[in-house]
This record gives sequence, structure tokens and C-alpha cells, in this order.
Amino acid sequence: MVEQHDKQAPVSDSASAPRGRRNYASCLATMVVVIAFLTVPAFGKELWGRDVWRWAGASWPGGVYSLAVTLGLAVPCLLLLVFAALTSVNWQRFKARSCAWTATACFGLIALLAMGGAVAETWPFGGGRRGSPGGTETSRHYPALWAAGGGATLLGFLVLAVVIRRREKQRLSRS
Repeated sequence: MVEQHDKQAPVSDSASAPRGRRNYASCLATMVVVIAFLTVPAFGKELWGRDVWRWAGASWPGGVYSLAVTLGLAVPCLLLLVFAALTSVNWQRFKARSCAWTATACFGLIALLAMGGAVAETWPFGGGRRGSPGGTETSRHYPALWAAGGGATLLGFLVLAVVIRRREKQRLSRS
């Protein structure tokens, strides 16, 4: 007869690292991502934000508002790509595939961060001193640019939600 204290608890998937190290690593990774999402768009606004919109005004088909709509529609798609890639990672079973999914997620995050620098240039809020107009140079030349991009982002999320919902219904009806 085996005594109760001799039985071992089942081993979880994440039992390879000591508990303290796992928490420390995930906390560090989260901090890096949060800091990147706060600092890269701020620096991007100064480094490439104005140049993107100047280029779009001269070269992009449809001008700056068309680029704002394109970037707005790309945000939900990139977020879905990052989410799908990160949920597909399974390091224990498929190391090569997991490496490819991780690279895909990194690509999506980098694209979102790069777009953040251009988007930050469109905000019309703040920045003005007494009596002077607020916002950036781009937001003063194109006052509704932020609304076009933001509206396209909301529309993209709505369309994505409808597509996912219909696909779920179809999947459930087949089974």
C-alpha cells in the first residue's frame, strides 16, 4: 500500500524552469513590450512620422487620407496575425514551426510599432502654447487624418469580428 505523501503531483508543461525564473522572465518580457509600445512611437513621431505623411501626400495613390485608411485597416489584421501566431506556438512538439510562428509574431509587432510612429504624428491634441494651434505640423495640414485612420481601424475590427463570428457558426454547423 502506498502512503499519501509518496504520490507525486502531475508534472505541468512549464515545470522545466524553477517557478521564480519563469515569473521573472515573463515579467521582463512584458516590461520590454510595454516600454517598446510607449517609446518607439514617440521616437518614430520625431524620426519618420512627418516624412511618411509628406511622402504619402506626393506619392501614395489617393494621398494621405488613403494611406490613413490603409494603415487603419492594417492594424486589426496585424493584431490578428500576432494573436494567431502566438497561440500557434508549441515549443515541445514543433520547434521549427514554433520558431517560424514566433518570427511572424515579431514581424507583426515591429510593423505595428513602426506604424505607431506615423500615427502619432496625426494627433491634433496638445502641443500648442497660448494662442498657437495645438497638434503637429501634419495634423494642422490634414485636420481629419486621425479620424480617417481611427474610423478605418474601428471598421476593420468590426469586419474582422463579423468574419470570425460567421466562420465560427459555419464550423459549429458542420460538426
